[in-house]
Amino acid sequence: MSPQQPSMLLTLHALRLLGFADTESVAARFGQDPHDVERRLIDAGANGWASRSSFGGNRGWSLTVAGRTENERLLAEELDSVGGQAAVTAVHAKFAPLNAGVVAACSKLQLRWLAEGSQRHDGIDGPTQQTFTQALASFSDLEVRLTAVLPRFSGYAERLELAVENAATEPAWLTATDRDSFHRIWFELHEDLIATLGIRR
Repeated sequence: MSPQQPSMLLTLHALRLLGFADTESVAARFGQDPHDVERRLIDAGANGWASRSSFGGNRGWSLTVAGRTENERLLAEELDSVGGQAAVTAVHAKFAPLNAGVVAACSKLQLRWLAEGSQRHDGIDGPTQQTFTQALASFSDLEVRLTAVLPRFSGYAERLELAVENAATEPAWLTATDRDSFHRIWFELHEDLIATLGIRR
């Protein structure tokens, strides 16, 4: 990789993981300098990899189809450069059954709260709570294996742990879309894994 590629990789990849975000959020995702990221986003726009638009009163960036392709090219190059294909593939294989359990638990909670019309999101049963805590414990071990080859995967377990802790007093932290909830982080993690491996959901 040339010195410029890792920075553009992180900028494009942050945008992919966030979906739609302003410059500061893109920069914060991987701890980059906002001024440098702004320049890279402008360059990405000039190359047709990113577009700037307004959504819901907010102005931000999103990846184009060409940007997604370029992001995948850079991710593949990164993975090859560290010889990480086998390690990340093995982690993904362990992640898949965890993902099935978390997705089912999130759906169960969302459907129940919708049916009850609950604004407080009360009443998480023991087995459902255990699904989240066990998924966190299992992924914490997997994150160690991931970061050994790709350090950019660090931080997921810490964010998931904070969501679980917050959910003890405010259960919405498990599935809400207006915060860094367990479900939101987990979805991002899944996207990160499959993007890194160049596979689809």
